[in-house]
Amino acid sequence: MTTAAELVDELAVKRQQHPMANPFLDLARDGSLTREHMRRLVCVEAQLHHAELPGYGLMLSHFPHRPAAGLYLGLSQVAYEAGPRLNAVGEALGLPGEDRAKWMRPSDRKAYSFNGMLSWLAVQGSQAVTALAAYTDMHLYFPACKEIVAQIRKHRVDAPEEFTSYFESDPTEELRQLALTVVQDGLDNGDDPREAVFMARLLEEFTGELWASAAEVRGSAPESTRGSRA
Repeated sequence: MTTAAELVDELAVKRQQHPMANPFLDLARDGSLTREHMRRLVCVEAQLHHAELPGYGLMLSHFPHRPAAGLYLGLSQVAYEAGPRLNAVGEALGLPGEDRAKWMRPSDRKAYSFNGMLSWLAVQGSQAVTALAAYTDMHLYFPACKEIVAQIRKHRVDAPEEFTSYFESDPTEELRQLALTVVQDGLDNGDDPREAVFMARLLEEFTGELWASAAEVRGSAPESTRGSRA
Protein backbone atom coordinates (compact mmCIF):
# COMPACT_ATOMS: atom_id res chain seq x y z
CA MET A 1 0.00 0.00 0.00
CA THR A 2 1.35 3.40 -1.00
CA THR A 3 1.77 5.87 1.85
CA ALA A 4 1.39 9.63 2.01
CA ALA A 5 5.00 9.90 3.18
CA GLU A 6 6.18 8.09 0.06
CA LEU A 7 4.32 10.56 -2.15
CA VAL A 8 5.90 13.49 -0.30
CA ASP A 9 9.34 11.92 -0.79
CA GLU A 10 8.65 11.42 -4.49
CA LEU A 11 7.71 15.07 -4.86
CA ALA A 12 10.89 16.09 -3.03
CA VAL A 13 12.97 14.10 -5.53
CA LYS A 14 11.18 15.73 -8.46
CA ARG A 15 11.76 19.12 -6.87
CA GLN A 16 15.45 18.42 -6.45
CA GLN A 17 15.84 17.18 -10.01
CA HIS A 18 13.81 19.99 -11.58
CA PRO A 19 13.54 22.90 -9.14
CA MET A 20 10.90 25.54 -9.69
CA ALA A 21 12.12 29.10 -10.15
CA ASN A 22 11.03 31.83 -7.73
CA PRO A 23 11.85 35.18 -9.37
CA PHE A 24 10.41 37.12 -6.45
CA LEU A 25 12.71 35.39 -3.97
CA ASP A 26 15.61 35.95 -6.37
CA LEU A 27 14.91 39.68 -6.25
CA ALA A 28 14.81 39.56 -2.46
CA ARG A 29 18.13 37.73 -2.28
CA ASP A 30 19.66 40.28 -4.61
CA GLY A 31 18.39 43.17 -2.49
CA SER A 32 16.39 44.43 -5.47
CA LEU A 33 12.84 44.37 -4.15
CA THR A 34 10.92 47.61 -4.53
CA ARG A 35 7.74 48.86 -2.98
CA GLU A 36 5.98 48.18 -6.26
CA HIS A 37 7.05 44.53 -6.07
CA MET A 38 5.56 44.36 -2.57
CA ARG A 39 2.31 45.89 -3.78
CA ARG A 40 2.14 43.33 -6.54
CA LEU A 41 2.69 40.47 -4.11
CA VAL A 42 -0.17 41.79 -1.98
CA CYS A 43 -2.38 41.83 -5.08
CA VAL A 44 -1.37 38.26 -5.92
CA GLU A 45 -2.21 37.19 -2.37
CA ALA A 46 -5.57 38.98 -2.49
CA GLN A 47 -6.50 37.17 -5.69
CA LEU A 48 -5.49 33.86 -4.13
CA HIS A 49 -8.06 34.38 -1.40
CA HIS A 50 -10.78 34.80 -4.04
CA ALA A 51 -10.01 31.30 -5.33
CA GLU A 52 -9.20 29.66 -2.01
CA LEU A 53 -12.37 30.41 -0.08
CA PRO A 54 -14.85 28.95 -2.61
CA GLY A 55 -12.36 26.23 -3.58
CA TYR A 56 -11.96 24.88 -0.07
CA GLY A 57 -15.70 25.16 0.45
CA LEU A 58 -16.28 23.00 -2.61
CA MET A 59 -13.72 20.46 -1.38
CA LEU A 60 -15.58 20.33 1.91
CA SER A 61 -18.85 19.65 0.10
CA HIS A 62 -17.21 16.75 -1.76
CA PHE A 63 -15.59 15.23 1.33
CA PRO A 64 -17.75 16.20 4.35
CA HIS A 65 -16.33 13.56 6.68
CA ARG A 66 -13.44 13.21 9.09
CA PRO A 67 -10.54 13.73 8.72
CA ALA A 68 -10.98 15.50 5.37
CA ALA A 69 -13.58 18.01 6.55
CA GLY A 70 -11.25 19.31 9.25
CA LEU A 71 -8.57 20.05 6.66
CA TYR A 72 -10.80 22.02 4.30
CA LEU A 73 -12.42 23.90 7.18
CA GLY A 74 -8.98 24.76 8.54
CA LEU A 75 -7.71 25.97 5.17
CA SER A 76 -10.81 28.11 4.74
CA GLN A 77 -10.28 29.62 8.17
CA VAL A 78 -6.65 30.49 7.40
CA ALA A 79 -7.65 32.25 4.18
CA TYR A 80 -10.62 34.00 5.81
CA GLU A 81 -8.67 35.29 8.80
CA ALA A 82 -5.82 36.47 6.57
CA GLY A 83 -8.11 38.90 4.75
CA PRO A 84 -8.19 41.77 7.27
CA ARG A 85 -4.44 41.49 7.88
CA LEU A 86 -3.76 41.63 4.16
CA ASN A 87 -5.98 44.69 3.87
CA ALA A 88 -3.78 46.36 6.49
CA VAL A 89 -0.69 45.48 4.46
CA GLY A 90 -2.23 47.01 1.36
CA GLU A 91 -3.11 50.20 3.21
CA ALA A 92 0.42 50.43 4.61
CA LEU A 93 1.75 50.22 1.05
CA GLY A 94 -0.66 52.86 -0.22
CA LEU A 95 -2.69 50.30 -2.15
CA PRO A 96 -6.45 50.88 -1.80
CA GLY A 97 -8.79 47.92 -1.80
CA GLU A 98 -10.27 48.81 -5.17
CA ASP A 99 -6.80 48.66 -6.74
CA ARG A 100 -6.17 45.23 -5.23
CA ALA A 101 -9.48 44.01 -6.61
CA LYS A 102 -8.80 45.00 -10.24
CA TRP A 103 -5.06 44.57 -10.63
CA MET A 104 -5.12 41.45 -12.86
CA ARG A 105 -4.73 42.22 -16.53
CA PRO A 106 -6.53 39.96 -19.05
CA SER A 107 -3.16 39.32 -20.74
CA ASP A 108 -1.38 38.36 -17.51
CA ARG A 109 -1.65 34.58 -17.85
CA LYS A 110 0.76 33.89 -15.00
CA ALA A 111 -1.51 35.66 -12.55
CA TYR A 112 -4.42 33.34 -13.36
CA SER A 113 -2.60 30.00 -13.50
CA PHE A 114 -2.58 29.09 -9.81
CA ASN A 115 -6.16 30.14 -9.23
CA GLY A 116 -7.34 28.20 -12.26
CA MET A 117 -5.52 25.08 -11.11
CA LEU A 118 -6.88 25.37 -7.57
CA SER A 119 -10.41 25.77 -8.91
CA TRP A 120 -10.01 22.74 -11.17
CA LEU A 121 -8.76 20.67 -8.24
CA ALA A 122 -11.75 21.73 -6.17
CA VAL A 123 -14.12 20.53 -8.89
CA GLN A 124 -12.35 17.39 -10.09
CA GLY A 125 -9.79 16.34 -7.48
CA SER A 126 -10.03 13.23 -5.33
CA GLN A 127 -9.46 13.46 -1.60
CA ALA A 128 -5.82 12.39 -1.95
CA VAL A 129 -5.28 14.81 -4.84
CA THR A 130 -6.69 17.85 -3.03
CA ALA A 131 -4.98 17.05 0.26
CA LEU A 132 -1.55 16.41 -1.29
CA ALA A 133 -1.86 19.60 -3.32
CA ALA A 134 -2.76 21.50 -0.16
CA TYR A 135 0.17 19.97 1.71
CA THR A 136 2.57 20.86 -1.10
CA ASP A 137 1.27 24.41 -1.28
CA MET A 138 1.67 24.95 2.47
CA HIS A 139 5.04 23.20 2.51
CA LEU A 140 6.44 25.53 -0.16
CA TYR A 141 4.58 28.84 -0.04
CA PHE A 142 4.92 29.78 3.61
CA PRO A 143 8.66 28.98 3.90
CA ALA A 144 9.28 31.00 0.72
CA CYS A 145 7.43 33.97 2.24
CA LYS A 146 9.46 33.71 5.44
CA GLU A 147 12.70 33.62 3.42
CA ILE A 148 11.61 36.73 1.51
CA VAL A 149 11.13 38.58 4.80
CA ALA A 150 14.52 37.35 6.03
CA GLN A 151 16.16 38.73 2.89
CA ILE A 152 14.30 42.03 3.25
CA ARG A 153 15.77 42.40 6.72
CA LYS A 154 19.23 41.27 5.59
CA HIS A 155 19.34 43.90 2.85
CA ARG A 156 17.62 46.55 4.99
CA VAL A 157 14.86 47.07 2.49
CA ASP A 158 12.30 49.65 3.62
CA ALA A 159 9.23 47.46 4.09
CA PRO A 160 6.21 48.24 6.30
CA GLU A 161 6.00 46.21 9.49
CA GLU A 162 2.55 45.07 8.37
CA PHE A 163 4.14 43.47 5.31
CA THR A 164 6.92 41.64 7.15
CA SER A 165 4.59 40.49 9.92
CA TYR A 166 2.05 39.13 7.46
CA PHE A 167 4.47 37.28 5.21
CA GLU A 168 6.62 35.75 7.93
CA SER A 169 3.67 34.16 9.74
CA ASP A 170 2.94 30.48 9.20
CA PRO A 171 -0.27 29.19 10.80
CA THR A 172 -0.26 25.88 8.98
CA GLU A 173 1.99 23.39 10.84
CA GLU A 174 -0.96 21.49 12.31
CA LEU A 175 -2.78 21.68 8.98
CA ARG A 176 0.22 20.23 7.15
CA GLN A 177 0.16 17.19 9.38
CA LEU A 178 -3.60 16.90 8.97
CA ALA A 179 -3.20 17.09 5.20
CA LEU A 180 -0.95 14.03 5.25
CA THR A 181 -3.54 12.19 7.32
CA VAL A 182 -6.20 13.10 4.76
CA VAL A 183 -3.97 11.98 1.89
CA GLN A 184 -3.46 8.62 3.58
CA ASP A 185 -7.18 8.23 4.22
CA GLY A 186 -7.85 8.85 0.55
CA LEU A 187 -5.19 6.36 -0.54
CA ASP A 188 -6.58 3.76 1.84
CA ASN A 189 -9.96 4.20 0.18
CA GLY A 190 -8.70 3.71 -3.36
CA ASP A 191 -7.52 7.13 -4.57
CA ASP A 192 -4.88 7.03 -7.31
CA PRO A 193 -1.42 7.93 -5.91
CA ARG A 194 -0.04 8.72 -9.41
CA GLU A 195 -2.74 11.28 -9.99
CA ALA A 196 -2.08 12.84 -6.59
CA VAL A 197 1.64 13.27 -7.31
CA PHE A 198 1.00 14.59 -10.81
CA MET A 199 -1.50 17.19 -9.66
CA ALA A 200 0.57 18.30 -6.68
CA ARG A 201 3.57 18.79 -8.95
CA LEU A 202 1.43 20.68 -11.45
CA LEU A 203 0.20 22.99 -8.70
CA GLU A 204 3.83 23.52 -7.71
CA GLU A 205 4.65 24.59 -11.27
CA PHE A 206 1.78 27.07 -11.25
CA THR A 207 3.05 28.43 -7.92
CA GLY A 208 6.23 29.31 -9.80
CA GLU A 209 4.15 31.32 -12.24
CA LEU A 210 2.46 33.05 -9.34
CA TRP A 211 5.86 34.20 -8.05
CA ALA A 212 6.85 35.27 -11.56
CA SER A 213 3.73 37.40 -11.84
CA ALA A 214 4.44 39.06 -8.50
CA ALA A 215 8.02 39.80 -9.61
CA GLU A 216 6.95 41.63 -12.77
CA VAL A 217 6.57 45.38 -12.65
CA ARG A 218 5.25 47.15 -15.73
CA GLY A 219 5.29 50.76 -16.74
CA SER A 220 7.58 53.40 -15.31
CA ALA A 221 10.41 52.39 -13.04
CA PRO A 222 9.07 52.12 -9.48
CA GLU A 223 10.60 53.99 -6.62
CA SER A 224 13.27 51.88 -4.93
CA THR A 225 12.82 51.04 -1.26
CA ARG A 226 16.27 49.58 -0.82
CA GLY A 227 17.84 50.95 2.33
CA SER A 228 21.45 51.63 3.19
CA ARG A 229 23.69 48.68 3.93
CA ALA A 230 26.12 48.26 6.77
